[in-house]
Amino acid sequence: MACPDPRVGGNQMADRVSGVVRWYNQARGVGYIDGDDDLEVRVDRRSIEHGTFVVEGLRVTYVPVEDENGWHAEHLTIVRHSPGAAHHE
Repeated sequence: MACPDPRVGGNQMADRVSGVVRWYNQARGVGYIDGDDDLEVRVDRRSIEHGTFVVEGLRVTYVPVEDENGWHAEHLTIVRHSPGAAHHE
């Protein structure tokens, strides 16, 4: 697991992490990712690349950030060759 990098401020990790969407509720715009670094992070629609449709099993990369509610994903993008990847314009 990457360590927090003091150059980026707060508890944001400097490197992108890969993971798999465990579940995502389209109506609420929230879900969870199981990171390859064994960290569970939540994700919400504000962190998702515009036009990306998030589904269970989708392989993604993101920047993990810790706040008062725990770890969450920022700057989430899909891994282009992910079997669950889908885009909507």
